[in-house]
Amino acid sequence: MISNSGVLLIDKEMGLTSHDVLVKLKKKFNLKKIGHAGTLDPIATGLLVVLINQATKISDFLLNEQKEYIFKMKFFLETDSLDISGKILKEEVPYKLSKKNVASVIEKFNGYIYEQEPPVFSAIKVKGKKLLNHVLDNTIETIEIKKRTVEIDKLELIKYYKKTNEIELRVLCSKGAYVRSLCRDIAFDLGTIATVSQLRRIKSGVFSINDAKTIADVKETDLISLYSTIEMNNYALLQYANERDIIHGKRIKLINIKEDLVFIINKNHDVLAIYERVVRDTYECKRGFIND
Repeated sequence: MISNSGVLLIDKEMGLTSHDVLVKLKKKFNLKKIGHAGTLDPIATGLLVVLINQATKISDFLLNEQKEYIFKMKFFLETDSLDISGKILKEEVPYKLSKKNVASVIEKFNGYIYEQEPPVFSAIKVKGKKLLNHVLDNTIETIEIKKRTVEIDKLELIKYYKKTNEIELRVLCSKGAYVRSLCRDIAFDLGTIATVSQLRRIKSGVFSINDAKTIADVKETDLISLYSTIEMNNYALLQYANERDIIHGKRIKLINIKEDLVFIINKNHDVLAIYERVVRDTYECKRGFIND
């Protein structure tokens, strides 16, 4: 049993949902609380940042971090899910794509900020229900799917697969960006259709796939402590003299602190609470870590 709080880095295998991974880990380590910092589709493999016990309380911070993927897009094929696992909606007769045009469109999206329409097969909630469930319930046509401002920080071509009409790319993108939608949008600019045929997440914020392990191989000793996780992500860590004030969630004064958000710790490096500036040197408890 893992009784401490922190992060496990899992290399998710294809076919499993992110929830499947959590269920397996919860059973393996007899966990009370478990979550993750960014869903991976069943077709996707790679890095899943799993949050254990009190680390679930920092999921919103980690979700905001950039993600990096390597993916393949298959041209002349369109599916309802925007990936190879979906129902085929349309096929085109393959033709030779100009490498110059492909390179030009990829360069357009490199460092590009735009309004992206999410896939209907996604976990985004509208009217209290995931878009995916609206599809399953045949209510998706009554739903307005709002576009999101996303940033494609870096996009580069890795390889061109002429025989299978595929290209492989690496992308670094912001929170909320969908690779499946990016694939659709790249193809649209090339005057054709495409779907994601392979997807692997290799980075999530400061975490790398190089440090991840499979569900079968991961051990209790692989847990990155909550303190280390916060420290790695460069959040402010601070000890406070009167620990009882922190335990009871009282307002406190912090002098000469630049950061608006501070993680309060004790001498043993246990994380006690997150405090947020409300005015000048006055901070208020945003989230406690020890009372439940």
